[in-house]
Amino acid sequence: MTEKLSKSLEDYLEAILIIKKQKGEVRVKDLMTFFNYKVSSVNQAIKQLKAKDLVEHESYGSIKLTEKGKSLAKQIYSKHKILVDFLHSVLGVESDIAEHDGCSFEHYIHEETLKKFKKLTKFFFNNPQCLNALKKHLGDEE
Repeated sequence: MTEKLSKSLEDYLEAILIIKKQKGEVRVKDLMTFFNYKVSSVNQAIKQLKAKDLVEHESYGSIKLTEKGKSLAKQIYSKHKILVDFLHSVLGVESDIAEHDGCSFEHYIHEETLKKFKKLTKFFFNNPQCLNALKKHLGDEE
């Protein structure tokens, strides 16, 4: 990706991908509901994404990710899942907090750091005795 997107536009791409998986199509009203935003905010974001060739949208029609947009949305969503999985499954952070923090971290984390999180999560899943020891240790420190 040569052009850096704002956190907000990355969130829109991720939301479009998620809503598409859930409902089969995405409309402006779906994004308004997802974010609890006004129509003007959603339309402005869609306009920006369209200008960057990340979505296709005709007035009052469905919103579709372009190939470039779909690829980027999948990368963002993958980061989110890796981080939430680590925070919740390894560190034992409550799921709603892990979701919130994962969504925040996904926009700023370096790819090298993300790979380490992914490897560390895999290590703990493959070594449950280590995971249990870590959880016991983390639980004792409160």
